[in-house]
Amino acid sequence: MGRGKIEIKRIENANSRQVTFSKRRSGLLKKANELSILCDAELALVIFSNAGKLIEFSSSG
Repeated sequence: MGRGKIEIKRIENANSRQVTFSKRRSGLLKKANELSILCDAELALVIFSNAGKLIEFSSSG
């Protein structure tokens, strides 16, 4: 049994939006790290949060 589909639209509740952002950000960083290791690829990921905070990931130094 799979998960239900969600409608992709802006989350109006600011607290829910921040929680979702944090969870999806960590998932995205994990997937980027896995991809770089499994495929021996060099990745760079840059995310700007709604508050202007910079989150970055690089598979090489």
